[in-house]
Amino acid sequence: MSQAISMSEACRRTGISSYTLRYYESVGLMKRVGRSEAGRRIYREQDLQWLEMLKVLRGTGMSIRRIRQLAAMVEQGDASLEARIAFFGDWQAELTRQIEVRQQALATIGKKIVRHAAMLADFKDRKKRELPCITRP
Repeated sequence: MSQAISMSEACRRTGISSYTLRYYESVGLMKRVGRSEAGRRIYREQDLQWLEMLKVLRGTGMSIRRIRQLAAMVEQGDASLEARIAFFGDWQAELTRQIEVRQQALATIGKKIVRHAAMLADFKDRKKRELPCITRP
């Protein structure tokens, strides 16, 4: 049997707040969180692995609704392996599309920086030429 891990230790090891752990449990993403005799939440190593996956998926912008779909597939066990492969493949394609959109945006922003730097240099040059020459007697 795997070692029981306290909520504070789970938070420390995953970097996920206790508030978020409770939220994940309340929305059904953490279905089998154990309890100690004192009623405190206890986590297993596989719970921490799932939490790391949740962190990755949330970090990519995946909605709680979509993660719930994945959690339901995981609950089905090996019978859902094909569905999970399709799920991750679809998400990978979506992330690839988002990366392409952001790369285009970065290129556009880079061009704007170059253009504005040239405009600033031109502005400074014009200002220099407009300053009257002050000569000393």
